[in-house]
Amino acid sequence: KQWYQRRVAITAGNSKESVFNYSQVYKIIPAHWPISLIEPFIYMSLGQQAHHYRTSRIMKGLTELEWARVKSDRVVCTKRAVRITTGTYCSFCFHPFADSNCSVSTGGEVYHVQCVNQIT
Repeated sequence: KQWYQRRVAITAGNSKESVFNYSQVYKIIPAHWPISLIEPFIYMSLGQQAHHYRTSRIMKGLTELEWARVKSDRVVCTKRAVRITTGTYCSFCFHPFADSNCSVSTGGEVYHVQCVNQIT
């Protein structure tokens, strides 16, 4: 019976479809088991940990790149001057501007501040 349980545990541990918390598995593996029995499990767990580390580094890099792009777009949008003339109308309500109290979208549309509050 013990031999069968050990065989099932080894088969499950060496299966590529199984998902384990490897640090917990290492704690419950009996000390008398030979390394040759758990060697495939060890290699697989190390490979998956390395894959997880590389994937998380890639995701972090992509996130930082996206954040840099957003910051760059924001700088471009905030540095752009907007001229309000008598022919300038709100893109939401299509009324002219009585004062310079306005908001500009990233697409360059000019809105009354009140209209922006109604949109959001």
